[in-house]
Order: sequence, then C-alpha cells, then structure tokens
Amino acid sequence: MLVRARCFAVLALSCLVMSLAHAQEAADTEERNSGPRNLVITYRCAPPKRPLLRSYMLKQGVQRFEKWKQDGVLADYRILFNRYNDAETYDMMAILNFGKYSDVEKWAAIETESPGGLTEDALAFVTPLNTYSMDVIWHGSAPSVPPRGHTVFFLIPYDYYPHTIEEYIKYANGYVIPQIKGWVSEGIIANYGIYVSRYPTSRPWKVLFVLEYKDAESFGARERTMAKVRAGLKSNPDWKALSDSKLNMRVEKETVVADELLPSK
Repeated sequence: MLVRARCFAVLALSCLVMSLAHAQEAADTEERNSGPRNLVITYRCAPPKRPLLRSYMLKQGVQRFEKWKQDGVLADYRILFNRYNDAETYDMMAILNFGKYSDVEKWAAIETESPGGLTEDALAFVTPLNTYSMDVIWHGSAPSVPPRGHTVFFLIPYDYYPHTIEEYIKYANGYVIPQIKGWVSEGIIANYGIYVSRYPTSRPWKVLFVLEYKDAESFGARERTMAKVRAGLKSNPDWKALSDSKLNMRVEKETVVADELLPSK
C-alpha cells in the first residue's frame, strides 16, 4: 500500500507539472503578441545621497508615479529601494506596468522632460541607469496577501544560455514554476513575477525574478523552504533532469533585497 501511495504521489506531481506547463503556453503567447507592456528602471546615487533619495521619493517622488497611475498612464507600479549600499547593483528600481502597449508612448513623452520619472532637482543627486522593456511571462499571488509596505522583496536577475526565448520558457515552465508554486503553497511568498527582456542583446541580464515575501520571517525561511520543495520535486524524473542541467541553462547575477516605497497619505 505504501508503494502504491508513493506511485500515485509521483504521478500526481508529474500531472501537476505538465498541467502548469500547458496552462502557461497560452499566457506566454498572449503576453508577447504585442509590444512589451512593462518597463524596469534602475537608479543609482552616491552613498552619501541614499538618505536624500529615500526622503525625496517618500515625500514627492512616489506621488508622481501614483498620479500617473490615477491619470491612466500606468496600470500599476512598484518602487523598490535597495536595503543596502552595493556598488555592484543599484539603489532603487521602478517596475512600471502599462494597460496596453500604446500607453508606453505616454511614458516616452514623460521621459523627454523627466528622465526616469524624476524631477530636475532629483536628477542632481540620482541617475537613472538602465531601462529594460520586459514581458511578465509568469506571475501569481498567495490566497492571502499582506498589506503593501510590510513585505520583503528579493530581486534576482538571470542570464540564460538557450538560443531562443522559447527554449528558456520551456525550461522555466518545467523547472522554475513548480518550485515557486511550492513556495507559495508553503506560505512564504505573497506575490511573484518573472520578467523577460524583450530586447536582451548585450544587456547585463535577460530575466528578472521579483519575489515578494510575506514578511521578514518568511524571507528568513527562504533556504529551508527551497530545500523542502526541491526534495519533494526530485521524485519527478522530468523535473530532476532539468535540475541536473540547470547550470547549463542560466547564471544568476547580483541579487538585491529591497523594500517597497509607498505614497504618503
């Protein structure tokens, strides 16, 4: 009976992985049928200016993005501030989502006078570094999500080795997404999004994982939870094969732990 139960468990897990992959195919195609509807902007300032940047964003910078959302330029946005000074990454990231691709033109008009959405005063101490045009291929949320501003963000950029984005999507559907679904089921992830660069040539990374942990305790349980979920998935031969070949598929770049900055009330 125990052997039979294990067989059923493996079969159920295999079916789950396959169903996730098939369900994702339609979303992959739909997202890439138009121009990219997401922009990721990174910002950098000198270490002594980090407190000034944070203060500026909390007092007026985030409100500008909020107004653009209310005016219909943006469908949504997240302003994420790096918890730590890091010469290898950035101090702040803006993730902008547009309802339709033509709305990106409205942002392009804003950029002509406000690079990165910043005022002239802010541009005196902070520099928009790079802007990435992205497709959010995978995203999801937990059944219960804590209020914004109480979570912890972990940002993981990747480069991938497959020659085509279709190869990477197939790999992610089979290897990455079952893990993230497991983290959500374990109760540590509030929201997640995986963004793929539409124009990746010579860029420092091609894929961005945006993982929003429910709180500091959940983020602290990251490694323990990863190990638990992977142990369960190893019984699936298809997932195990992808796990064994992952080093030939992608390389992880510099990660960032960040907090969301919200408009003042």
